[in-house]
Amino acid sequence: MSNDDAFTLEALMTTHPDLADPAWVVGIDVGGTFTDIIGLHRGTGEVRDGKVLSTPRQEEGVLASIAAIGLGAREVAEIVHGHTVGINALLSRAGERTGLIATRGHQDLLDIGRMHREFGERFYDPTWLRPHQERPIVPRERRFGVLERMRYDGSVLASLDEDSVREAARELARQGAKSVAVCLVNSYTNDEHERRAAEIVAEEIPGAYVQTSALYPVTKEHERTTTVALDAYVGPRVVGYLDRLETGLAEQGFVGTLWIMMMNGGVATVADAGRAPVFQLVSGPVGGVSGSIRLANEGATPNLLTIDVGGTSTDVAAIRGGQTPLTDLWTLETGLTLTMPLVDVESIGSGAGSLIRPNSLGNVAVGPASAGSDPGPVCYGRGGTEPTLTDACAVLGVLQPDLFANGAIELDVEASRAALEKAGDRWGMSATELAAAAYEVACQDIAAKVRTISVYRGLDVREFALQPSGSAGPMLADRVAQILGAQEVIVPRSPGQFSALGLLRTDLRVTRAQSIMAPLDPGGTEAIEAAFATLEARVHDELKSQGADVERLRFERAVFAMYRGQTWDNRMPIPPESLTAERVQELVPAFHAFYDEHYGFAAREIPVVVSTVEVTAVIPREQGRFELAPDEGDAFLRTAALVLPGASGVTDVSVYVRERLAPGEQVSGPALVTEKFATTVVLPGRTARVDDDLNLIIEPES
Repeated sequence: MSNDDAFTLEALMTTHPDLADPAWVVGIDVGGTFTDIIGLHRGTGEVRDGKVLSTPRQEEGVLASIAAIGLGAREVAEIVHGHTVGINALLSRAGERTGLIATRGHQDLLDIGRMHREFGERFYDPTWLRPHQERPIVPRERRFGVLERMRYDGSVLASLDEDSVREAARELARQGAKSVAVCLVNSYTNDEHERRAAEIVAEEIPGAYVQTSALYPVTKEHERTTTVALDAYVGPRVVGYLDRLETGLAEQGFVGTLWIMMMNGGVATVADAGRAPVFQLVSGPVGGVSGSIRLANEGATPNLLTIDVGGTSTDVAAIRGGQTPLTDLWTLETGLTLTMPLVDVESIGSGAGSLIRPNSLGNVAVGPASAGSDPGPVCYGRGGTEPTLTDACAVLGVLQPDLFANGAIELDVEASRAALEKAGDRWGMSATELAAAAYEVACQDIAAKVRTISVYRGLDVREFALQPSGSAGPMLADRVAQILGAQEVIVPRSPGQFSALGLLRTDLRVTRAQSIMAPLDPGGTEAIEAAFATLEARVHDELKSQGADVERLRFERAVFAMYRGQTWDNRMPIPPESLTAERVQELVPAFHAFYDEHYGFAAREIPVVVSTVEVTAVIPREQGRFELAPDEGDAFLRTAALVLPGASGVTDVSVYVRERLAPGEQVSGPALVTEKFATTVVLPGRTARVDDDLNLIIEPES
C-alpha cells in the first residue's frame, strides 16, 4: 500500500469475501529495548500482551510482536502504532543529508536561535556550544539564502529570484543533499514564494524530499524554520519506515487500518502522518500519556505525575484535572524546537538499559548512554559487558531472574555481579554498593526531571499521585515518590504495555493552523471566522478523501493571541461554535483572565491581536472494554532477599504475583509485586492495595 491509498476496511472486506472477519485491535509501541504489544478482541474482550526485543529495522520487531501474541495479520482489524524512527535518527544524527533554503540573511537562524541557554552544569562554561553548532542537522555549507521578501501582511516586497533558488538547489545536489527544507520570511501569510522555490528544487534534485512551512504555517521565524528543517532531516527515514511497514503487513495479509500516533495526542492515517513526519518524534511516550489521561478520568485521581521508564530513557508529564497537557513549543535540545500544540512530554536519558558510568566529575551516573536491545544489559547474555540499571536491579534482588519478562529471558545475575564488581573498582565499591548507588542515582535523576514539570511550574506535588509505566517504572516509583514527597503511587494494570494500551485508547486527531494577524474585536470577526471555516473545510475534505468517518467528526478551536506590540503569542482554546461579533467581544476578557492566570497580570488597556487560528479535527475511535479479572491461585509466591534503598544489609521480603491479586487485597511493604512484564517495589511503611480496576495503589500505612 502507498501513503495515498484511501479505502475503508468495509470496502476491502466486500472485495475479499474469503477473508475471515478481523476482530482484534492491537497497540504496538517500539521502545529502545523492547517492542510492546497489547491486543483486544472486540467481541469477547480478551486481552493479549507481549514483548519482543526491538530491532534495528523497527518493522521487523513490529511484525514479530503480532506473532508473539499468537495472531496472524489477517485477524487484525486495526493497528495503532507508536515508533521511534524519527527520534532515533535525530538523537544519533543519522537523518537524511539535508539542505536549507531561506530568505537571504536568515539562513543562520538554526544557529542563532533565541539566545536561550539551558541551566545546568555547563551554564557558566565559556566553551559551550549550542547543540546545533556542535552536531548540526544542516551544516552551514548546506544553508543558502535566496533573494525574496514578503511583507508581514503577505504582500510582495521583493519578488523571488528564481535563479538564486536554482543555483542553491544545484549546489545542494552537488553536495549530495537528498532532502531540502524551504522556509522563507513571512511565508505563513503568503506561501507563493515557498511553493515556487519547492518546485524549482524538485526540478533540480529529482526524487528529493522537499518540505516547506506549509507543514505548519505560523509565526515565530526561528521555531518555524527549525520545525521545517527537522522534518526534512527525519522525514525520509520516517516515510521510508512507514512504507516498509505497510508493505510487510500487506505481505502477511493485513487488510485493516494502520493508525500512527502523533505528538498532538491523537492518531492519524498513514497518508496524513506521512505529510508531517516530524510530529511523530516521540509518538510512543505520547501514547502513554493518552493512557494516563484515561486513567485520570476513570476515577483514580484527576492529577497525575507520570514517569514512563523504558530501556533508554524516562518520559515525564504532568496531568491536571484529567486534561491533556499541551505545549506550544516542544524542545528536544536547546535551540531545536518544534512549533505546534504538542503533548507536553519531557525526557531524561535514564532508563533500565542505561549504562552505569562516571560523569564528567567522576561520580556514579546512570545514562544517558544505553546498552539498547543489542547487546543489552550484561544479564541478558547477549554480549553486553558494561553494567546497566537492569544489572543493578538484578543484583539488588529487585528483578527476580526466573520471572523477568514472563520468563522470556532468564537473567544471569552472576554476570551482572561480575560486571558491577569490575566497574566498582574505580570508586572502591563492591558490586552491591555500586548497584545500590546506581538505583538511587536513577531515582534522584527521575525525581529531578519530574520537578521540572511540576514544582518549577508552581505545582504542589502533594496534590498529585505518581503514576509509573514502562517495565522499569514500578520498580523505581515508590522511591521516586518518597524523594518528591508524593504520598500516593498508582501502578496501572500491565504497566509494561501501558503505552501500547494508551495507543488503543486514542482518537483520530488532525491539527491545522494558519497565521492571520487580525484584531480580537468585533471588527476582526469576519477575518477570524473565515480562517477557521477555511481550515475546517480543508481538514474535512482531507479526511473524507482518506476514507475517515466524517459523520462523527467534531472540531476543536484555539487562537494564538497577544497584546498589540508583543512579539510572543499564547495559545488559548475557545469554544467550537461559529464566531459572531458578540462572541468575539466575550473572548477579550477571557484572554485577559487567561493571561493573568499564566503571568500574574493582565494589560486590559491594550488591544488584543490574534496571530494564528488553529483547528483540531477529532473522530472518536471505537473503544473496547477490557475484561478485568484476577487469575486463580494464591497471590503469595515466596520470599526473596532484597537490598532496600537506604538499608545497610539484605532483607527478606515477600514476593506476590500481581495477576492473582483480587480487588480489595492488600500487600504490606517491604514487598515485591511481580507480573508478566514489570516488578513493583513496595517500600517499608507503605501498603499496596488493589482497586476495582485492578490498579495497584501504594500509600502510607494507616
